[in-house]
Amino acid sequence: MSILNKKSSVPLYIQLKELLKADIEKNMVIGEVMPTEKALESYYGVSRMTVRNAIDELQRSGVVIKQQGKGTFVNQTKMTQDVSAIFSWTEEMLLKQKKSTTLEMDMREVEPSKRIREALKLQNGEKVLSLTRVRAIGNEPVVIMINYLRSKYVPDLLARGLTSSSLYQELEERYGIILEKAEEVITARSATAIEASKLLIPEDSAVLHVRRVSFMKNKVPVEVVDMIARGDRYEYFVELEGRHKKHII
Repeated sequence: MSILNKKSSVPLYIQLKELLKADIEKNMVIGEVMPTEKALESYYGVSRMTVRNAIDELQRSGVVIKQQGKGTFVNQTKMTQDVSAIFSWTEEMLLKQKKSTTLEMDMREVEPSKRIREALKLQNGEKVLSLTRVRAIGNEPVVIMINYLRSKYVPDLLARGLTSSSLYQELEERYGIILEKAEEVITARSATAIEASKLLIPEDSAVLHVRRVSFMKNKVPVEVVDMIARGDRYEYFVELEGRHKKHII
């Protein structure tokens, strides 16, 4: 049992909401009924109002749905990506205690597109290594990841292949590449026919498209990532701190 911190500045109902959300992601499936308010009140040692506020927050975010006279049911079990730090997919799933697998993988050296060339500031004739993977939770495909790496920084990766399930671990341990900064653009769109086929979803289903440019020290770009994630199974989380402070004379 996780203990709520009653001395924290974070309201108890928000703490409880996050605990319940984590439990849903880890242990529950869509359509499963949630414990009753009375049971949650007793288990966590909080008031009925705290429980209701937490459930209301989960309902507002679409995680659960209330049905009058029947109870509260799991509506979705999305994976939440924290965008405040640079994590590989494998690292992110380990943090959430999820078992991740790779259903498909293709690695090859390619001529970069104009977008990739500009993002990585490539010289004429410089190639990139393209690594495409379909990543899954258990056997359920959740994201398609395409990593474009500057070939000159990973000279033997194509020949040797990945020896770790985490690409970033591979970059650090084998090549000494430490990613110090990344820039991401997140958009919502419909899945293409190929994407839908790989993710086992209907064509035109909602997906999140994430484009990341990762940098080594001295702001040297080393990687571009395209990630296509199922909209029904993935969401992003970012923590914002306060308002911009204006200087008043």
